[in-house]
Amino acid sequence: MLSSPLLSALIVNYNTAALTRDCVASLRTQRLTQPDGTQAEIEIIIIDNASRPEDRALLEGIEATVCYSEENRGYGAALNTACAHARGEFLLFSNPDTWYFPGTLQELVHASLSLPRCGAVGPRLWWDRNREFLLPPSDPVTLATYLQEAMAQAWSWWGQRWQSRWLWNAVRYWQSQQSTPQAMLSGACILTRRAVVATCGGFDERFHLYYEDTDWCRRVRQQGYRLYYVPSAEVAHLYNQSARQESAAAQQKFAESAARYFHKYDGEWRWQLVSTVAAVMRARHNPSPAMSEYQHLGLLAEPPQFSLATMEMGNSLFLLSPMSSCTPAIARFASTPQLSLSSSVWQQLGDGEFFTRMVALSDLRVLKQWRWEKRQGR
Repeated sequence: MLSSPLLSALIVNYNTAALTRDCVASLRTQRLTQPDGTQAEIEIIIIDNASRPEDRALLEGIEATVCYSEENRGYGAALNTACAHARGEFLLFSNPDTWYFPGTLQELVHASLSLPRCGAVGPRLWWDRNREFLLPPSDPVTLATYLQEAMAQAWSWWGQRWQSRWLWNAVRYWQSQQSTPQAMLSGACILTRRAVVATCGGFDERFHLYYEDTDWCRRVRQQGYRLYYVPSAEVAHLYNQSARQESAAAQQKFAESAARYFHKYDGEWRWQLVSTVAAVMRARHNPSPAMSEYQHLGLLAEPPQFSLATMEMGNSLFLLSPMSSCTPAIARFASTPQLSLSSSVWQQLGDGEFFTRMVALSDLRVLKQWRWEKRQGR
């Protein structure tokens, strides 16, 4: 074992030990070299945030250093604790519900060293290990975008403009083959350098869950660094698998963190004004497109199948979302007139209503739309 690791992977576990074990296993298959070509060590540190005893038992024997906390102080606080224990020059902030494809860490380290004024990098994120669906880009979080999202729900004409602009930007992101600057990176997987953390600080521990990555990325950019999306590095993010265990509590924490974030950067009175106006707009919710424009497939017990007339089909994009606007959505490029959800993707979906949309890749014209419901045990 080498005495000085090049990279420290930092993971927070909270009742997600099975996912954490898979994440660690994928990290242990990674091969990393120093700039001079010699093999580099990867250090893995897990902070257990007061998980249940039966979950902690699953961490026994894991190939990582595990630090147990008897109090859940929050995700950002746990990552700060992990940083204090880390010895690597590079720090990888990783959700437990991630899985690393071969070569990912090497690509991220290389990008961090070669891209100008690089503060942090993030990979191409897939929603599943079979690389069927791509996760959307992380949008910048501002009061203006918060208000515009509410406007999109209130007025169909604005909603159509908002959806169109979002989708064009998302398609460019999904099709990108080169590292590109971003306003925000997904907190599921961020690689940075120890020197950047020393300059910008760690995570704001006032954010117990959610927005700690948004806040950190904003502070990194405020210091003059750039954030980059590196599509040659690929990670599967089994999105929201940990928060799904306590969905009601997670929604409450999300709302609290949003308010804290906007208070921090915009002041209380601006946030109160914008949030009140946004609430009024959402109360007049006018979904676009209308539900009648969707083919309703009903309550399903098996993965649905989707088909288009061959004459309509060229290169297209298949969108899947819990939102009727399909904004945001996960996406899959398609070149055949029939599509279906694999059993693994189906099982990964939570309960609720889902919307799917097929659009022509050439002009993003809607070709067909479907909606269905999935419930526990189905």
